[in-house]
Order: sequence, then structure tokens, then C-alpha cells
Amino acid sequence: MGRDVTKEGRRGARAVKERRAARAVIGLAAVRAVIGLAAALAAIGLVAVLATHGAAAWVRAAALGGAPAGGAPCAGGAPCGPASCAELSPAAQRGRRIFHRGVLPSGEPIEGRLGASGAALHGEAAACAGCHGRSGDGAAEGGVAAPPLAPEQLFSADRPGGPHTEATLAAALLDGRAPDGRELHLVMPRYRLDGAPLADLLAYLRCLGRDVDPGVSPEALRLGAALPLTGRFAAAGAAARDVLAAAFAEVNAQGGVFRRRLELVVADSEESLDGARATTRLLDQRVFALVGSVWSGDGGEGDSGGGRDRADAAARLTADEVPLVGPLGAGLPAVDPGDGVVFHLQPGLDTLARVAVAHLADAPAPADAQALVVVHPAGPRGDAFLRGARAEAQRRGLPAPVSLPFDPDRFDAAALAGAAARLRPRAVLLAGEGDELARWLAASPPSAGPRPALYAPAFLLGGDPDALRRAAAARVLLLHPGPLDDAERLARRELASFLERHRIPPRHAAFQASAYAAARVLVEALKRAGAHLTRPGLIAALEGLRGFDPGPGPAITFGRNRRVGAYGASLTAVDAGSTDVSPVSPWVEVVP
Repeated sequence: MGRDVTKEGRRGARAVKERRAARAVIGLAAVRAVIGLAAALAAIGLVAVLATHGAAAWVRAAALGGAPAGGAPCAGGAPCGPASCAELSPAAQRGRRIFHRGVLPSGEPIEGRLGASGAALHGEAAACAGCHGRSGDGAAEGGVAAPPLAPEQLFSADRPGGPHTEATLAAALLDGRAPDGRELHLVMPRYRLDGAPLADLLAYLRCLGRDVDPGVSPEALRLGAALPLTGRFAAAGAAARDVLAAAFAEVNAQGGVFRRRLELVVADSEESLDGARATTRLLDQRVFALVGSVWSGDGGEGDSGGGRDRADAAARLTADEVPLVGPLGAGLPAVDPGDGVVFHLQPGLDTLARVAVAHLADAPAPADAQALVVVHPAGPRGDAFLRGARAEAQRRGLPAPVSLPFDPDRFDAAALAGAAARLRPRAVLLAGEGDELARWLAASPPSAGPRPALYAPAFLLGGDPDALRRAAAARVLLLHPGPLDDAERLARRELASFLERHRIPPRHAAFQASAYAAARVLVEALKRAGAHLTRPGLIAALEGLRGFDPGPGPAITFGRNRRVGAYGASLTAVDAGSTDVSPVSPWVEVVP
């Protein structure tokens, strides 16, 4: 029963065990038991009918032959056809989260037990969609059929045994009792729900299979991108916009996705690379999802207006379940959030630190230098870099790294370099957000003897010739969040051909490559999500990507508890006597 559960994450592993336990209970049941189970599942899928408002009206309408189809009357006389589902009510939106994700309005996971005292199912493992499908079409597994949950079937006067009543549904849901008093099969969860969540689920079930998310029509799908089109980043934003538009134009020329034309709506983030306000405007314009959009996370520190804007935009994305695929422009994520609606294509800062330690662990260690020093900005991103280094050092049996934090607004390179030198380090890992690497190299005096290894994210190295020469002299090892092999070079040539084909000048290569990869990942997930497209369905399709090649960049794997597509990095260094950067190691992958 239920969707295939991935191996990523403890929650996914627990769900696998729970499903296996359920199947073990079922075994090879006789046909009579299967028929009884199907009836039980039909009842359990309609848990929301227990809600006090509207349930009796549904039953009465069905008994009079007014099953909710087309424009037939529904609860309160409202039509139950597609028109009434064009925009889900707040209650129906909350109910959809229960149905698809097993999440209550409080944010807590739904709970159901297999039998009166059996194993408990939680969250997605207990969600209705796991057995009945995302559109409520029904499914079968292990010889057991989970019937469809169409309202016109469940409340029809022609239903065997007659239409359900509130009393029979209450007995099925809470006590595991069929309408005739039989105890239902153990595989049917006995749910712990109160009236309010049930009312929400009922509101969604009235539109199950007919719900239409914002931005979706039979002919088109509206997708949004928040990009800087004015100000100092305007050229980079325009470069990403042109790539997204061209990628969708190619899809449209081939018939679209399930005959839907992809439409791109771009909101100007102006000088900002966090995209919060522009994201809010896109949601107001009813886009279905975001792709290749600038984004910097779920809020900044303190009570600044910018932090509030980011927090508000993030809260709205989460509440409305709006996927954001391949965020651009704000550096790398700090860590893998594990869940949520933002799907990152590049590894996080914690992963870069882990790759540095993994590379260092394979190198010979001088006898008089053992310390690993992490110089990092104080705050969530710098702390994530430090945690990654410490986790990998522990995993490889190395001494715990020493932390040298600094105020992001007062980076004293000379003082920090001196403090690090007094520790006689084997290596220094440097994190930052701007010109910290160049200032560190300028403050470090030339040394006649061997220097400790210096690792830093590649985005810290700017194009200043003096900084490049110093980086070459210091043999800085740059952590690059993508592969540098023959396959990557081929992908870059294919991107160049794409740009030439659409007469897009090659510029701001990082933005263009990231936008191209984001578009490819989104289109692939849209194809997998199916013709009845919903945001939860798209999220589930993204979670199912395994080793997908997006073009430039690492292969992408997501999961129920994984929102960062790659765990690894490559190492490069500036060649001595030049400003060229060459690979130092192949792609180094670390364990998630």
C-alpha cells in the first residue's frame, strides 16, 4: 500500500518498515477479505465526511440522485463541478495537505494505527494519497485494491449498502467498524483526528480529482522567476531570463507538457538577490511554481525589513506548497533542510567543508602540524560550514577542528591569520560571503617554508589579477560545487550550442548554466507528475528524481527528506604564473 518510499532519511526508512509490517499482516488474504478491505478503504478515504458542516447535505443529495458531478448540487447547494474547484478554499488547502502529505493544520503529522493496538503510521506513511493515489483514482498493491474516492461514488444511492452516513463513517474511521458492524481489516488505520482537521479534509475531498492549482489551465502552465532586471545585477538577471524563456520555447515547440504551453512570468527583484518581494508579487500573479529564481533562504537575522520580507515569502511558499526549483544568485544553501518546497541543485556549504576535510584526510600529515582551523563568519551560514567540517573530521577519525569566528561586518584578516598561525595548523578552511579570501591572502606574509593547506569555496575567488596571483602562490584549494570531468565539458558544449541556437550571447556563465539546469529539472518533474497537475504532485515527482543529469552541474537526486540535489564538490587551484584554474581532484562525494 502507498507510494514507493525512498531510502533517504530516517523518516523514509521508518515508513518502509511500517508499510512492510502492514503487508505482512495482510499476507495472501482470501478474496472475501480483499473485498471487505476494499470497502474499509473506501470508508477510510472519506474520513472528512465526519465534519459537521455539509456532510448530511452530501448524503441527502446523493440519495436524491444528485451525485456531485458536473454542476450537480453539493453541500449548501454549491456546485461540485470543476468551476467550484478552480480556487481551493483555505479549508480545502489545509485538507489537501492532510490527504497528500499527512500533515495536520498544526504542522504535526497525522497518526493512524493498524488495528486497535498495532503499529502506528505517521505523516506521509498514513496519508490517504499513499493508498488511493494523488488524484484519488485508486491503486492496487500486493493483491489489495484501494478503491477510488470520487464523491459521486462514495455518496451515490447506487453504492452497495447505500450511501455512507456520518455515523458509519465515524465508526470506520475511529473504531475500524464497517457499516454492518464488522471489524475492518487491520491494514486500515484507526486515525486520531478531531473535528477541525476532518472538516478541512472534507472540503478538499469535494474537489478531489478536480482541484486546479493557481497557474494551471488545460492549455497553459504559468511559471515564475524572480530575477534582477534593473540595477547592478541586471545583466545577470537578463541572462538567466533569456535562458529560461528559450528552454520553455523548445518544450512548447514539441507540444508542451501534456499539451500545456509553458509560460514564463518574470518579476524584477531590482537590486536584491534574495528575491523575497518579487516572489510575493509572483504568487499574487498566481504562478504555479518558481524556477531559476533568486532566493536566499527563509529570513535573515534580526528584525530588519529584509529579514521579515524573506520570512514572509518563505512562509507563503510553504503554506501554499509552491515548489521553487534551482534557486539562483544567493550563493549555496547552508545545509540540506531535509524537507520544504525549495529544491537546490548545488551542494550546501556544509558539504563543501566536508569535501575539504575528506580531501585533507587522504593527504600525508606533517608531524608538527595537526590542527584543522575553520575561519568562518558568525551566523547560520558560517556555523553550517563549521558543522560540516566537524562532522567529516569525526567520521574520519581526525582531531576536532578549531573554530575562529569573525563578525561578517568586521573581517580583520591580519588578526585572524595570526591567530590561525599560532595554532600551527595542518590546514585552514576559510568561509565568507565576499572578498574575505583576497583580503586573507593580502594579509598573509610570504613564507619561505611550507604553508598550511588553505581551502575556500570557489565563489570567494574574484577576478582580481593580484588575488589570482596570490592564490596561485599560496596554492589555495578551491571548492567547486560541480564536476569538472569530460561529461561536464560535454554538457558545457551542449549549453553553448543551445545559446547559439537561440541567439543568446554567452555571458554570466554561472547564471546561464544554473538557469538551464533548473529548467531541465523542472520540465522532467512536470512530465513525471502527470496530466492532473497539482503542486503536491510536482513535489512528489521532484522527490522521485534519482541521478538525473541536468546538463551543466552535478547529477541530481532528491528524496522525501532531501532537498539538496548533490553531495560533493571538485577541487581546483590557480596555475602558478597564470590566472587559469585547473582541476586538482575529480568529483569528491560525501555521505549525506
